[in-house]
Amino acid sequence: MDFLTIRASNPGPLTLRGTNTYVVGGTVVDPGPDDERHLEEILAAGPVQRIALTHRHPDHSAGAGRLSELSGAPVLAHGVGLEDGDLLAPGLVCIHTPGHASDHLCFWHPESGTLLSGDLLAGSGSIMIAPPEGDLAAYVTSLERVRALSPARILPGHGPEVTDAVAKIEEYLDHRREREEQVVSALEEGASTVGEVVTLAYRDTPPEMRPYADLAARAHLAKLGRDLPTV
Repeated sequence: MDFLTIRASNPGPLTLRGTNTYVVGGTVVDPGPDDERHLEEILAAGPVQRIALTHRHPDHSAGAGRLSELSGAPVLAHGVGLEDGDLLAPGLVCIHTPGHASDHLCFWHPESGTLLSGDLLAGSGSIMIAPPEGDLAAYVTSLERVRALSPARILPGHGPEVTDAVAKIEEYLDHRREREEQVVSALEEGASTVGEVVTLAYRDTPPEMRPYADLAARAHLAKLGRDLPTV
């Protein structure tokens, strides 16, 4: 099975070099931003028979309506034509993987061992879990679920293809465990605000990424059942 990657021109701290759109057997996974040039590239790749979203965040879904208008293809998402375990042509199994977003789906192609991971995993770096929508406990469970599939490769929503797929999933799980230990250590040291937790537990975070560290700390605190003031 051929998986064509078309990268959108929406680079940024969280999107890396841009959102990856995948075209496989008439199915477009994550059409990305509402960018006419990007949508034209998708249409040029072949007939669009269906549009499937891993989740509704705009960097993955904003172009879906326009692509549907141009192609006549339906837009499918969790709760809108797709549920956990559904089979999506051509041979993609829908896996509900909440955590980054409550409606998040991965698409699993068992024949080739390919996991289209959306924002469950990235080709490099980590994934933002931002409360209240983001749920770190659910996210960890979702990672464990896809690890059990033993994928051969991961085609992520952002970043390059991952060929050491199981090792990447383990890396993500280890990262979350280590960060949680740092957050617990910060609390034990007397941190009583989110800002103090970030100062102690996210010492390796550059200043420009501090707002994202604040969100990540909130996700860990929510998982631990701790509700701290911001400052």
